[in-house]
Amino acid sequence: MCKELRCAVFLDSGSTSNNARFDIFSAEPTSLVQKKQSMLNAENDIKEVTELPALTQTNAEQKSPDIESYTKLPFTNGLIGFCSYNFGEKLQLKELTAQPNEATTSGTLPSIFVGHYSWSYVFDHKDKQGYLTFSPLCSTNIRQKILDLINDLPEKDPSTEKQNFELSQLKWIKSQSLDDYLKQFKSIQQYIRDGDCYQVNLTQRFETYTKCSAVDHYFTTREQTQTPYSCYIAFNQNQSLLSFSPEQFISIKNRVIESKPIKGTIANNGKNENLETLKNSKKNQAENVMIVDLIRNDLGKVCLSNSIHVPELFKVESYNNVHHLVSHIKGTLKHDVTELDAFLACFPGGSITGAPKIRAMEIISELEISSRDAYCGSVFYLNQHGNFDSNILIRTVVQNGEQLFCWAGGGIVADSEVMDEYQESLTKVANITGITE
Repeated sequence: MCKELRCAVFLDSGSTSNNARFDIFSAEPTSLVQKKQSMLNAENDIKEVTELPALTQTNAEQKSPDIESYTKLPFTNGLIGFCSYNFGEKLQLKELTAQPNEATTSGTLPSIFVGHYSWSYVFDHKDKQGYLTFSPLCSTNIRQKILDLINDLPEKDPSTEKQNFELSQLKWIKSQSLDDYLKQFKSIQQYIRDGDCYQVNLTQRFETYTKCSAVDHYFTTREQTQTPYSCYIAFNQNQSLLSFSPEQFISIKNRVIESKPIKGTIANNGKNENLETLKNSKKNQAENVMIVDLIRNDLGKVCLSNSIHVPELFKVESYNNVHHLVSHIKGTLKHDVTELDAFLACFPGGSITGAPKIRAMEIISELEISSRDAYCGSVFYLNQHGNFDSNILIRTVVQNGEQLFCWAGGGIVADSEVMDEYQESLTKVANITGITE
C-alpha cells in the first residue's frame, strides 16, 4: 500500500517491548506543510516554525474512538512530521560558519514535512492485533480508497520475495576520503584543547545508486535490523526517507517529557566481552554524562523547576550489529509550553551535536564536507490527545531519485583515537552499506 498512497508513513517499532510494541501506518494527509530546503543563510529562515502550530488546531476538533481497546493505541489520528538537521541549524544558529557545497547535498529534499493524518492502521506486536481507525475528519473518498486497497491486496508473489533488495548489497562508496576525516578530527581536537568545546559529533556520508523501489529496500533491510524507532516516509514519488534508528529523541505523555540519548557504541560480535567492555568503559560513560547534562539543560528551558531527573544511566541496549549505552532523562512541562514548543526548543538532539551544543553545531557546520540533510533530524507524531513521540534519524538512508545517501558519525572527545572513531562510524552502518573498512 505504500506505493499506491500519497505521502505514506510507516512508524516501525520492530519490537515487542512495552516502549516499542506498536507499528503505525497512514497516508493521504488531509493537509500538509512541506518546505523545501532553502539556502541556509536565507533571511526568512524560521518561517516554517511559525506555521507548524497552526496545524495542531485541527486536533482540538477530533474525537477518539470510544471503544476501550483503542485507548491504548499511541496514535489513531493527528500530526506526523519530519524536521531535517539542516532545519535545526537554522533554528539554533544565527549565522552559519560555512555554506555547504551544493554538490555534496542530496538535492531538493524537504526541510520540514508535517501532515495531518485523519486515519491509521496500528499493529500491536504484543497482542498480535491490528486496528484500523478513521477520524471524523477523514473524507469519504479517502476512507473508501483505503478500504478498496485493503480488500484488493494481492497475495504475495513468490518471485518477488526471492529478489534481494537489501541495501547492503548495493555498491556504496564513501563521499569523502580518510584524509578528509583525519583533517576534520584534528581540527576538532584542537578546538577541544583550546576550550571551545568538550565533544563534537563528526559525521561522514556514503552514497550509491539504485533502480529499485525505496519501499522494497526498506522492508527487506528492516528484517535484518528490528530497531524500535525505524520509519519510512514517502515525501513524493521520487523522494523517501528510510530510517532504522534505535534512538528516541523526546516523548511527551500527560505533560511528562522523556529523552533517551545514545552515547557509546561497540560492535556486537555475538560475544559478551564487547558488551562488558562498553558497559565498563569510563570514556563512554564520560561522553554519555556530557550529553545527559546537555539534554538536562535543554529540558530546563521547557520544564517546571526541580522536575528534571535521571532515572537511568548507562543502560546497555543490544541490536544485531551493535551495543549502545543509553541513559534516561525525565521532566514535567511548564503549563504554557506546548508539545511542539518543547520539541523545537530541544531540536536537534544533543547526542548528535556535541557539548556545548551551539558551539559544537558551529564547528560541525564549518568542518563537515557533506550536508547532513535528514540525517540527525527527527520524525515525530502528535496524536489527538496531545501525546508526542519522536526519534533521532541515525542509521538513516535518503532516496532522491535514483540516488541513495547514508550517514554515520560519533562523538569526538579529548582522548579519542582517530582510527577507533573512524572504524566505529563504519560499524554503525555496515549492515546498511556493507562497508567495513
